[in-house]
Amino acid sequence: MSVSLAEPAYVHDLEEHLRVILFEAEEAADAKAAVLLVRGALARGDQAKAAQLAESTQRLSGSRPSDSAVGAAALHVRGLLDRDPAILDRVADRYQIPLTRAGAMEDAGLACAERGRPEDALARLRRAYDLYEGLGDGPAMARVRAELRAAGVRLHHWRRVARPAYGWDSLTDTERRVAELVSSGLSNRQVASQVFLSTHTVAFHLRHIFWKLGVTSRVELARLAARQAPTAG
Repeated sequence: MSVSLAEPAYVHDLEEHLRVILFEAEEAADAKAAVLLVRGALARGDQAKAAQLAESTQRLSGSRPSDSAVGAAALHVRGLLDRDPAILDRVADRYQIPLTRAGAMEDAGLACAERGRPEDALARLRRAYDLYEGLGDGPAMARVRAELRAAGVRLHHWRRVARPAYGWDSLTDTERRVAELVSSGLSNRQVASQVFLSTHTVAFHLRHIFWKLGVTSRVELARLAARQAPTAG
């Protein structure tokens, strides 16, 4: 999966997030960050960094054998490093969350394409697209369409879903839910219990919400969310 590296601060943010969950998290780790980082390292051709991150994820998995999400992430990064569609298919089956399942399915499709299996690639990328569409993830849908075009597949009948880069409408469904809960006065830990994420991931989302909305505090966020209330939902 292609990852934009035009924002060094964003890459640094992800690396710091992974460092925290690997070495400092007292609760269940958010394994999703490990997969994002390995994808990013591979996208910029840094195989050594990708292997180092994968090794860290494997160690994390070994230290938390009961955490199925970390185990799936460890398998996922192995599939990414080996570009192995069979491993990535197994990972997609293991993930319970639609977004992570879609990501693994997309990775499996790209691995199939690299191995000269266009029909298998198309089937997986279509499935990933359907999952992203169900989540309302416009940027991911656009990315899959671009990947299909690169493979010579043009599906003009697919609905184009555009999401702006900034402002309230730029928020994903998860980001919007986090923003609304934070605006209601809940702490990060309380929000985490509501949306079934770790507190580290809630903080991670909140940083990007602030960036997209151009706010610097929870008070400013609450004011902005209150202005959206009449038109929300």
